[in-house]
Amino acid sequence: MRTEPASEHVGAMETLPLQDGRILEYTVRGPERGPLVLFHHGMPGSAVPMGSVFDSAIDKGYRVVTYSRPGYGASTPAPGRTVAGAAEECRQLMDHLGARRYLVAGWSTGGPYALATAAGDAPRVMGVLLIASFAPHDGEGLAFADGMGLQNQVLFGVASRDEEKQRAVVAQLAAAVRDGDAADLAAGMASLFPEVDAAELAGAYGAENMAHMHHALAPGEEGWLEDFQALTTSWGFDPGGVTVPVELWHGTLDRMVPVAHGQWLTAHLLNVRAHIERGHGHISIGVGTLGDKLDRLRSRVRGSAPVRTFWEGL
Repeated sequence: MRTEPASEHVGAMETLPLQDGRILEYTVRGPERGPLVLFHHGMPGSAVPMGSVFDSAIDKGYRVVTYSRPGYGASTPAPGRTVAGAAEECRQLMDHLGARRYLVAGWSTGGPYALATAAGDAPRVMGVLLIASFAPHDGEGLAFADGMGLQNQVLFGVASRDEEKQRAVVAQLAAAVRDGDAADLAAGMASLFPEVDAAELAGAYGAENMAHMHHALAPGEEGWLEDFQALTTSWGFDPGGVTVPVELWHGTLDRMVPVAHGQWLTAHLLNVRAHIERGHGHISIGVGTLGDKLDRLRSRVRGSAPVRTFWEGL
């Protein structure tokens, strides 16, 4: 597997002017004619690709599109944005790339955005991959923050507070990300990382993820605040309305997004196949296995739709 630092890709970003005048930052990697995958990053996150995550998919022939949500990296902020609202900017991005059919994938906070894209661009999205995804903050019967580590308990504890308090907590967490390396992050936020996740932070993923987050936070914390507010208010769509095949993966040791979120989604999505993995956390569940997970999703998609129409991609 290739392990080039993510920082080498920061200069290769592309930008798309959106119809409302905002800018969306994105990257595309992989074979030109490969099956197209739109990947939704976590919080905080950016379009900076991470080899430890994406190479397993690219090596299998997938063409992976990543983008920075509004307020991260070079993408223009969009105060008051919703999870559902991302579907429109993603639709414009996929139009720009000439996509006819594509898969969507989302890790952590990216999971809700992947579902929103499937709901908002239903004619083209053929399947959804969820990795350690959040469930709705107002999900019936879900104790949203139960089982989270200390830092997430603090963050989500201000969901009902005013924006000034939310901004202060986000700024404090952002400073912790900016001011150290992967080892500092693992030590300072140890309550969020079981041993299997700490081990990944000590490897190639750790350095790549820091470059990924540093780029996201270079213009400030607006993207993180917008993400937090969108995640903890109404998403603007019903996840139960997503009808395409969904492959869901969640680790039982996850202290960032506890497994109860994956179980809630499993109970409320129409066409989901869940993989609840013992011994995995929030990070270990995804590193190095994106290609295999996409293959499982692709096999279900090919079994539920004409193969010819699915491969009418780039």
